[in-house]
Amino acid sequence: MTKVTFEIGEAEKHVMEVDWSLFMKHLVIKLDGEKVVDKFHYSPAPETFHFDVGNNEMHRVEISAGGFSPIKVYVDGKATQKLRL
Repeated sequence: MTKVTFEIGEAEKHVMEVDWSLFMKHLVIKLDGEKVVDKFHYSPAPETFHFDVGNNEMHRVEISAGGFSPIKVYVDGKATQKLRL
């Protein structure tokens, strides 16, 4: 199981968590503790997910996860996380 947790925002904080099990091919993405993605991913290629996070302080989050690729996280177009399996 590969897990990465990161914070988004300056004044308005949010926490995203990405859990990827290469063995089980199971992907879970949570925003502030609530599941926003819960799926099995059998393709060898990663899948990309897009989220608008925040109310007063809006951020665009892109997460690429799954397959044999590292988990990649972009906030407002800037790479913030890259985790090798």
